[in-house]
Amino acid sequence: MHREKVDVGDWRQTVRRLWQYLVTYRIRLIVVFLLTIVTTVVTVVGTRINGIVIDRYIAHHQVRMLMIVCGAMAVMYLIASIFTYFQNSIMIKVAQATSAAIRHDIFANLQLLPMRYFDTHDNGDVMSRLTNDVDNINTALMQTFVQLFTGIISIVGMGIAMLILSPVLTGITLLGSVATYFFSRGIAKITQKAFMTQQQALGSLNTQIEESVSGKQVVQLFDHVDDTMATFDATNRDYTQAAFRAQALSSIIGPFNNMTNNVVYVLITAVGALSILGGNHLITVGIIFTFLIYLRNFTGPINNLLDLINTLQLSLVSAQRVFEVIDAEPERDVPNAAQMLTTKGQVTFDHVSFAYDDTRVILKDINLTAAPGEMVALVGQTGAGKTTIMNLLTNLYPLQSGRVLLDGQDVTMLRRADLRHLITVVQQESFLFGMTIRENLRMGRPEATDAEIEQAAQAANAHNFISQLPDGYDTELRENASALSQGQRQLLSIARAFVAAAPILVLDEATAAIDSNTEADVQRAMSRLMTGKTSFVIAHRLSTIQAADQILVIDQGQVVERGTHEALLAQNGEYAELYNSQFEG
Repeated sequence: MHREKVDVGDWRQTVRRLWQYLVTYRIRLIVVFLLTIVTTVVTVVGTRINGIVIDRYIAHHQVRMLMIVCGAMAVMYLIASIFTYFQNSIMIKVAQATSAAIRHDIFANLQLLPMRYFDTHDNGDVMSRLTNDVDNINTALMQTFVQLFTGIISIVGMGIAMLILSPVLTGITLLGSVATYFFSRGIAKITQKAFMTQQQALGSLNTQIEESVSGKQVVQLFDHVDDTMATFDATNRDYTQAAFRAQALSSIIGPFNNMTNNVVYVLITAVGALSILGGNHLITVGIIFTFLIYLRNFTGPINNLLDLINTLQLSLVSAQRVFEVIDAEPERDVPNAAQMLTTKGQVTFDHVSFAYDDTRVILKDINLTAAPGEMVALVGQTGAGKTTIMNLLTNLYPLQSGRVLLDGQDVTMLRRADLRHLITVVQQESFLFGMTIRENLRMGRPEATDAEIEQAAQAANAHNFISQLPDGYDTELRENASALSQGQRQLLSIARAFVAAAPILVLDEATAAIDSNTEADVQRAMSRLMTGKTSFVIAHRLSTIQAADQILVIDQGQVVERGTHEALLAQNGEYAELYNSQFEG
């Protein structure tokens, strides 16, 4: 929605960026502005009438006029209260709508960010920006924007009224305001850094919580509860200390401002009293009374904003963190990316090299050609680079050198949406979303019929256990289907791939979590599924790939052997060693 980037390290530009969201609701803001002017005028006029009442009616015992004026003032203040309610109500709606827009922008960009971004950012910190930081912005808009908006108008209105009433007393007020301004400005520079540290510590805390909850079974099985608690306590302590420092620094401003205001009150009272005692008729008791109320309404908004300095500073820091994600460079198709709706399935890796960073080379000069309909198997030790090869086929990461071709076209020059509709990947660690089984299976092809979904589930050997669930295919899954076994979750992932019916299949240890009996059924189903399709199978169980048209042995990012099962056994090389080690005895 709002793509104009700014330097989020500058709080002024951060405010400007937030204003880009708020200006969408300019009509409502104008209404709030007009209502604020009305309430400010009512306050100024009502306060001046208070002073006149003291000098004219109370001093001269005019009770009837006093009652009339008091009744009129009551009506004015009632109207002002109604207007204040409406302006607060409007601003709450604007704040909620703005937060929703920001939340939409950050979530939308998260869907488009490349995998490299998530490799370098903790999940907990990303989640903290999407939830906690956006909530901080929402709180600031609801709590402080109205006060900031009304405060500026009130300060201007009261300042003009005080200047007209008594320039001398106004000069005393300005001295106190200047002292408060410079002190607050100096503290704000320090607290902004402190609040940034606080939010970073909160991101680390959320990361640890997310890891602990996701890995709770591992923690218990390895009796790691005490160590986990110790680590959590340390992280929690760091966050608490960072939050205390930020809050403590920002809380200095309020007491200083109160002290300054009290000094100003004393000076104004003393100067006014001395003027009256000296026979100065320009200053009366009513004027002093009126001026003190003006002063209260002048310093009140300043006091409120200073009291809310924590929220303001925290919201600015949160806005900076949110905009960092919104401005992160998403995956983009190259200009004039080619459309490819169908494919023969010819895949070529032409001298492909890849590194996640400059110091960690993963693949070195990979050459591979898969003819349409062929089954290609990738084997090797864990961490050899097998999965990375398949990630490059789907264009999840940029290449350092070489090309990956589909039907002779560079995959980086194709539309990503087209490419990923042509390739279905079944990962080793299945992931299912919080929706029904039917909706999960339909993700690969939304237009699939119920009959096609059930047929795919039968082919994946998942239909029987699905039918035994209380709601069958309409069973709602929660927390990555934690109520199902790991093998059942993997069967659903395989069934989802069957539904997608893509011409190219990537099976990344797809049967690793399935028992031997079930694996035999799934292998037969996969053989039927792979008929006529180009298939890539990453496997540690070498018994599952003996029928592959070609097998590539990957070692430290390089292809060290290639050939059929029989040919590689005859070479008596690394593949033969891997195979024989699995079937010893």
